[in-house]
Amino acid sequence: MFFICKNMKKLLILATLLTLSLCAMAQSKPKKVAVWDAKCIGTDDLLFEADVVQGSLEEAVDNMSGYVKYDRAMFDKVMKEHNFERSGAVNDNQIKEMGEYAGVDYIFVPSVSSKSGYINIVVRCIDIKTGESVTRQQLSSAEPPEIQKACVKIAERMLGGNSGSDRIYTQPRPGGGNFSSQQGASTITIRVGNVSFDMVKVEAGSFIMGCTGEQGGECYYDESPYHRVTISQDYYIGKFEVTQELYEAVMGVNPSNWKAFDRPVERVSWNDAMEFCAELSRMTGRRFTLPTEAEWEYAARGGRKSTNAKYSGSASVSNVAWYDGNSGNQTHPVGKLRPNELGIYDMSGNVFEWCLDWYGSYSSASQTDPMGPGSGSSRVLRGGGWGYGARYCRVSNRNGSAPGYRYGYNGFRVVLH
Repeated sequence: MFFICKNMKKLLILATLLTLSLCAMAQSKPKKVAVWDAKCIGTDDLLFEADVVQGSLEEAVDNMSGYVKYDRAMFDKVMKEHNFERSGAVNDNQIKEMGEYAGVDYIFVPSVSSKSGYINIVVRCIDIKTGESVTRQQLSSAEPPEIQKACVKIAERMLGGNSGSDRIYTQPRPGGGNFSSQQGASTITIRVGNVSFDMVKVEAGSFIMGCTGEQGGECYYDESPYHRVTISQDYYIGKFEVTQELYEAVMGVNPSNWKAFDRPVERVSWNDAMEFCAELSRMTGRRFTLPTEAEWEYAARGGRKSTNAKYSGSASVSNVAWYDGNSGNQTHPVGKLRPNELGIYDMSGNVFEWCLDWYGSYSSASQTDPMGPGSGSSRVLRGGGWGYGARYCRVSNRNGSAPGYRYGYNGFRVVLH
């Protein structure tokens, strides 16, 4: 009897060790990731870039610990066997079904589009087991090495176990997401971690851009000729300039000279501002960018509610702007002076604000949703700032600077389309 019990004990120990060993093997088994064909959005001119994206994602997955790419030839074979097509519109359920047939753990679904001279890479990662998907995006130049770097960054954030604050969204998406009011409201509040900021709706409309009569003969040459501009779609613009608190919540750094959580961030280049927009987009699942010069001036003038003021919201600069006559040679907390007709603050003064466009000459022709020149050496800055005179704070005043230039006068605000 003792001999039987002793042997039973040994068998139990061996069974336990075997179970633990199998569990360890299961846990160490790399997860398979397949990459769907990259799709070009809006143009077929990006086929080369789409191929680079697809190959770069596969290579990035293969170089990540715990993951392995699913052979593309095998994936194509399985798709053919089950009559799947990777062209045209395919929903997440169909992709999940395909993933189950192939025996993979995740499928990347990439797309590429052109945005203001950059390649916008968007990738959905579908978890085949749960059916949930996470989306991330990255702006890149069209150079293959830069596209590869962007794809590595996306793959690492998809699969590398980053915190939820860096996630764009998980399907099914909860109503409202990071927004405290529904799209369509006059003001929406967006949260990034513990930081929130407000966006003001600007309704579509037309206006005269450039040196108009209320400017009182103070226009510079580059503000002419004035011309009619139509903004064809509503958009949201920051109620305030991007604050140091918000910038640090998104980027993890604060480059400003005059440090205070409620002052505008400064010493940021156009490139820094665009990277901020890309990061904010990833964190919230919405498409943030810099305003075009036309969007900026239309909002500064008050949109459809414009009273044709010289400065943004007033004929008197001191009512609405921190400039060299009242700033004490420093920035000030946002929102302390009067707003303009739309409830937007500091579009005159405090810091100059980067716009999306290259700086260039105006045309007298009417335009719809102008994007500025196709190339250039300087990006547009608008609004004037704490160290400049009132003339620079007028709604039509224009300036420009190299996109890599950082200076204590320059900040930005964002738009949401």
